[in-house]
Amino acid sequence: MVEEKLAPEGGDADPRQLLYVAVRDGRVDIVRSMLQQLGKSPQFVEIIDGTLPDFDGSLLHYAVSIDSVDVVRALLTSGANPCVQNNAGKTAVAVGNEKEAIRAAFVQELVHSIAASNLGRVCQLLAAGVDVKSVDSPITKNTPLHYAVSFASDEIVKTLCESGANLNAVNGVGETPLHDAVNRKSESLCKILLDAGADPTLRNEKDLTPVDCAQKFAPELVSLFSLNNVAHEIHRSPSVDSLEFDRSSIISTDTTPLLVHDRFVAGKIESWTDLLWPQPHSIRIDPNENIMKFPTDGRLKVYFDGAGDGEPRRIMQVVQTFVPYLASIPLEIEYRGHKVSDSHLDGRIMCGIFADDDRQGSYNLDIAPDGVHLVANDYAGIRHGFSTLVQILRIFRISDGKRRLSAVSSQGSLNGYDTAFPDAPMSVIPCLSIRDYPDMTIRAVYQDFSGCKMLNVDTVMQLVNRLSYCKANYFFINFEIRTTDRYQLPYTNRDLFHMTQVCEELFIKLVPSLDIQTSAIEVDAVRRIIDLFLDDFPLSRIAHFGPNISSILVQHLPVLEAIQKRIPRIFLSIEEIKPSDSWIHRIPPYVTLCLEGQYPFVAGDLLAPTTNLVLKFPTTDVGFLCASPETTAKNALLATQLSSRHPTRGIMICDNSNGCEIMPPSMSLMPECACVGAAWNRGVDVKRFAFLLPRITAEHFLQDGNLVVLLEQAANIGKVEHELTKFSYGIGKFAGNGDSSSSLTNLSSGLSGGISVFVEIILNPENIQLNRLTPSIFKKARIELQRSMRALRDARSAMRYEQYELALILAEIQLVTELMTLVTKIGQFLCFYGTAKTPNGINNNGDQPSAADHLGIQGLGVSKLPQATRTDLCNSLLEIRRQFQHTWLCRNLAYTLPNALKMFDNLFRALLPPGMQEYERML
Repeated sequence: MVEEKLAPEGGDADPRQLLYVAVRDGRVDIVRSMLQQLGKSPQFVEIIDGTLPDFDGSLLHYAVSIDSVDVVRALLTSGANPCVQNNAGKTAVAVGNEKEAIRAAFVQELVHSIAASNLGRVCQLLAAGVDVKSVDSPITKNTPLHYAVSFASDEIVKTLCESGANLNAVNGVGETPLHDAVNRKSESLCKILLDAGADPTLRNEKDLTPVDCAQKFAPELVSLFSLNNVAHEIHRSPSVDSLEFDRSSIISTDTTPLLVHDRFVAGKIESWTDLLWPQPHSIRIDPNENIMKFPTDGRLKVYFDGAGDGEPRRIMQVVQTFVPYLASIPLEIEYRGHKVSDSHLDGRIMCGIFADDDRQGSYNLDIAPDGVHLVANDYAGIRHGFSTLVQILRIFRISDGKRRLSAVSSQGSLNGYDTAFPDAPMSVIPCLSIRDYPDMTIRAVYQDFSGCKMLNVDTVMQLVNRLSYCKANYFFINFEIRTTDRYQLPYTNRDLFHMTQVCEELFIKLVPSLDIQTSAIEVDAVRRIIDLFLDDFPLSRIAHFGPNISSILVQHLPVLEAIQKRIPRIFLSIEEIKPSDSWIHRIPPYVTLCLEGQYPFVAGDLLAPTTNLVLKFPTTDVGFLCASPETTAKNALLATQLSSRHPTRGIMICDNSNGCEIMPPSMSLMPECACVGAAWNRGVDVKRFAFLLPRITAEHFLQDGNLVVLLEQAANIGKVEHELTKFSYGIGKFAGNGDSSSSLTNLSSGLSGGISVFVEIILNPENIQLNRLTPSIFKKARIELQRSMRALRDARSAMRYEQYELALILAEIQLVTELMTLVTKIGQFLCFYGTAKTPNGINNNGDQPSAADHLGIQGLGVSKLPQATRTDLCNSLLEIRRQFQHTWLCRNLAYTLPNALKMFDNLFRALLPPGMQEYERML
């Protein structure tokens, strides 16, 4: 019996085993007494939440399995963690979900935690699976939100709203949480509920709405309800021109942060023209609502304007590059010659070049009932105009062939066209006129091959093709040469020639880029390396040099002039320009400076207005795995605003090798799409189109708008990474100051020079600082990532078998999601085992403990986790590593794989238990 086990001679017994015996025998009194005594022990957390030797799960799991409600209550009151999972991955809440009494015990603990405003415990219980919509009893029917509004803090109410609480739940007397907030006379609570979507028109048993209650008991709250009605009617955002740079992070107020679902309806397509990218400068829909029919024979008949300056053969070569884009509609191209006067054929396209416009790449596109007329300033303009035409054709007869012409035209929608999908395909296009031209002469994408990432030729060509379709015209490929190694490029001369040839056909200039690992090198040695590099690009008339080489060349202008004799145009990337730099006044006109686009842009005041300038923006923040929607939008916004204030030749979006090169190129598609569009038309409303970027990128890069879910999830995992890191830096929601506006204002500076929590765990698994992070925050992040995984699995099941490229992109995004899910699990374990809890949740100083209170000075390492946990994590990492090898070899040169795997192997080595280190060497 229990008394015998607790006898003095049994004093050396395992406390966990003694508790197990007491629970088994139903001795609640002994359980409570032991928990009270053990609460002072530093091993209390491990005792109460550790896995039992003879049972799959913790003490809480065991108490639930034997239906001991009193023991469950005692364990929860003492601080037992309901988030602990058994080997089947189930929490105690999930195990006892079908037992009403057990379920009520967890709900009771949630209600008590809410009443005490214990936010950490509330998040813990919700993460464990306690239903946020549950009620305290069938008679009173009060939900946790009712209790929170009546007794708890604002943070508790916000958390419940964000966790899916029923905002309009009615209790036993017919009152909603909004009624309770009015009765409490709390303006902040009323505002939280109204902003979350609570209905102020519901009546209680006394036939009173919350508005009636406010008028009767709290007149000071009446204005809130009036303002809420106004807010429902006004959705228009301020103009981009009105945004100040020091508040550019206001974009984050319209992007959904981690687990915060804003009521602003973002990403809504107001007109089908929103899907055109880059956005044309001028588009006019025929006010008479005339239409052009698709060709009945499925063929577009291309004619050439005999009065133009263009050569038909060259125009044919340009048009022929769009055959793959039209094949999926499906449409074919047929070349007819010059005569069109008596032609009765449908699907007619007249192309001509008239070099009357000073802007290179400009075009006019007119769609009329009898055909299409495309006039351009040059062959590049024909390419850009036909890109827009193909986008329109695909929008109105995309792969699922479903578009509808609205019967009623309105002022808010161009010509009444919308994007609803009927049952039958619509084979017509609205008549329109487009006048378009590029604002900037350089719309560049920069691929950095200085690390282990080295895309194969097929991947490079595929990326160039998609970029050209979206009107990019420069493609930089950067190589880094180590001065201690023998000079050698990863590509053969044949590969480089093939890349150059394909880029020329697509009106993209392939720019070879070179840098070295240090600027501490002799000038003659730099000159020799540059000569060897230029020998590999004999046809190139343009080159780019990285910061280390550029810092040498600007100090030695004779060397720069000697290089210019081989390469007429030179790009130089400069890390920083100082007022004391004398060379900035001697920049020759054949040099274009490439500077980081940032605010404040000090260099703009130092450079002469005649200096050729290109602004550079990264695809993601340095030190992060993924790009967040906020970063993408802010970079595009900065690009448009800085280029308007300073003489700028173009924009360059850079996919840099920043230490986390395992990220696939598909994770950079949206930032590239955004900046290329901003470079073409800097008047675009970046704030509005930021929400449409996943759909736009899916339409034009993936060539399938139905797979927008892939890019939405890519954006979501980037959002999770950045939000979690903001929490760690103390500028997120759980920072504790409650001032969201100041957090938004300081966002840019808060993460500047920082490193992602995910990157820190992957690269530095034995010295991790998880300041301000708790298991519940990691759990929230993991829930978000698991939602993304479910969405990706659904997309995979709906994907056609022949869509190999899309399947590869899906596999890449899925791989990144799985890796980040594993890292959140590691972070959750680190917080859990790195925090010494007491039964009442108070540490030795009398303060609420944080996750970092008990991390050592050198941080916490994964080697301190229990061996069983480490083994499970190792197995998961091995599976991710196996999938990574497949996706990496599909995109990159094979010899780069060993270096890419080092990032996984570092974490894998740290996770392996001591007795299995030999396995890592075998692997």
